[in-house]
Amino acid sequence: MPTKFLVVDGSSLLHRAFFALPLLTSPGGEFTNAVYGFATMLGKVLQKEQPQRVAVCFDKSRHTFRTELYADYKGQRAATPAELSPQFESCKQLLQTMGIVWEEREGFEADDIIGTLARLGAADKNEVLILTGDRDSFQLITENVRVMMTRKGISVTELWDLAALQEHYGLRPAQMIDLKALMGDASDNIPGVAGIGEKTALKLLAEYHDLDTVLANIENVNGKALRAKLENGRESALLSRQLAIIDCHMSGY
Repeated sequence: MPTKFLVVDGSSLLHRAFFALPLLTSPGGEFTNAVYGFATMLGKVLQKEQPQRVAVCFDKSRHTFRTELYADYKGQRAATPAELSPQFESCKQLLQTMGIVWEEREGFEADDIIGTLARLGAADKNEVLILTGDRDSFQLITENVRVMMTRKGISVTELWDLAALQEHYGLRPAQMIDLKALMGDASDNIPGVAGIGEKTALKLLAEYHDLDTVLANIENVNGKALRAKLENGRESALLSRQLAIIDCHMSGY
């Protein structure tokens, strides 16, 4: 019988909760606002969705295979606030008490663990629900994989499936990778093609469908300035695509 598998982006939810809530402390003086917010969000989803399986994924460190490809990947991000850092361990202890599996892997991001678990979990028509605040997960959407995005504070979420992705972006999940390859992503310091934003990238993908076809047809693209941007940004786009792809085939799973 098909089951429902909830895969949670623990790093994303803890950060959201930390910045959404005022600093709270336990009687012993430990900071607790991120853990409290995380538990609140997770509890609501567990109650509503009633999954048979749950896994929470965390980033292990900033050094990953992506920083090997591009040293400046996420290089602009500030250090984790001192009030938040110890709450990651507190959150893992809470999950252990709840009997919920949590995962992290050196050299990989939480996204890669999420992608691998989602791929495996969706086998045999099982339903996978990814709880995250990261739009990178949109590339993982399939008939059996949906994304529940956190939107406002710790209380508002938005469900994304194939239909929602098509309605909002006019794209298939795999094209979300090429969208980021063209327009870049300031939050991850992915360069994309200089001078190309979301609107232009969407137009290019609507006409040429994928990055490889865009780059193979630069001479046919309307606008001398745009053609020059694409020609000059060819290598950057290809690198950005590598950085944007979630590894869904991690070993050991």
